[in-house]
Amino acid sequence: MAQLRVIVIALMFANLLALAIWKGWLGGGAYPGEPERLSNQLNPERMRLVADVRPVPAPLAAAPVPPLAPAAPEPPAPPAAPAPLVESPTPPGCVAFGGVSAAQLAEINARIASAGPGFKLTESRSGAASSWWVHVPPLGSKEAAERKAAEIRKLGVDDLFIVQDPGPAQFAISLGLYKNETQANRLLESLREKGVRSAQVAGRGATALRVELRGPSDSLATLASDLSERLRGANRLECSP
Repeated sequence: MAQLRVIVIALMFANLLALAIWKGWLGGGAYPGEPERLSNQLNPERMRLVADVRPVPAPLAAAPVPPLAPAAPEPPAPPAAPAPLVESPTPPGCVAFGGVSAAQLAEINARIASAGPGFKLTESRSGAASSWWVHVPPLGSKEAAERKAAEIRKLGVDDLFIVQDPGPAQFAISLGLYKNETQANRLLESLREKGVRSAQVAGRGATALRVELRGPSDSLATLASDLSERLRGANRLECSP
């Protein structure tokens, strides 16, 4: 019992001692609180500003930019091609022949065919024909006429003969003589269906044949001069192009 009392007194004494220390009764200050601790830490009168003396690094020098190479000059444009010269067309011309016979008409057609394209032949007749002759124009020689007659016979045409009398119709091949032009044209169509392409119809008697030839004036002048020497008995006339 005495021992327990001693323990209780010791505990009380320890508590009093702790209270005295906490209150500062034993000479120490009271336990500083949070405001006092902060004020002791700041000490504003001891603070001073110090300039930052660290060296500032120099800016990196920019790498030099190489100069741009001058642009290559554009090649000069090629010169424009000269415009083609346009030749002025040859003016048309016209020449006429009056009193042309059937044989001479065939010769004119042959000359036009050999002269090339660009020519046009127009026929006109005056007066009344007494008959119409279906024939192949003169071929120039007896041998040529016989060869042509043999070709026509092979096409199934036997009613023919070669004109032997001297004159414009010599060595022509006669295929028929009619008083009616319609009948003559029917025979001509029949012959062409069989393949006789060189036959033609010509009026005989009082008919006067006029031929007008048109084409480029420069070429026509040469052709007309040549025909004037060949067409004996025909009259050279003027006509409108």
